[in-house]
Amino acid sequence: MTHFLFKYIPNVNRVNQEIKKFHQFLIDFIKRLKMEGAETSEAAQILARYTKGEEVSKEEMEKFRNQMIDVIKVIGIGIPFTVIPGSSLLLPLVIAIAKKYKIDILPSSFKK
Repeated sequence: MTHFLFKYIPNVNRVNQEIKKFHQFLIDFIKRLKMEGAETSEAAQILARYTKGEEVSKEEMEKFRNQMIDVIKVIGIGIPFTVIPGSSLLLPLVIAIAKKYKIDILPSSFKK
């Protein structure tokens, strides 16, 4: 006979699975943030060289352009969803709707 309290304890395996999924999500998110930071740092170096009058290749200018687009996307997503209380709960919905209408709102390092 099982103890009556066991029916009130959630499925431990399910909880452990959800914890592992969340942990993996955090690791992946941090990895992508680091990648985005490295790309932004590289773009800043390209900009610094350009402003000093040094030669910058077409490939480097394309990298800079793409990274500036990513920065604008981060600002566009980040500001409203950090300033407005509770709006971060809507972020997955906004991303899903944007994907449905083929609108690209995520920075390149966050695409799978």
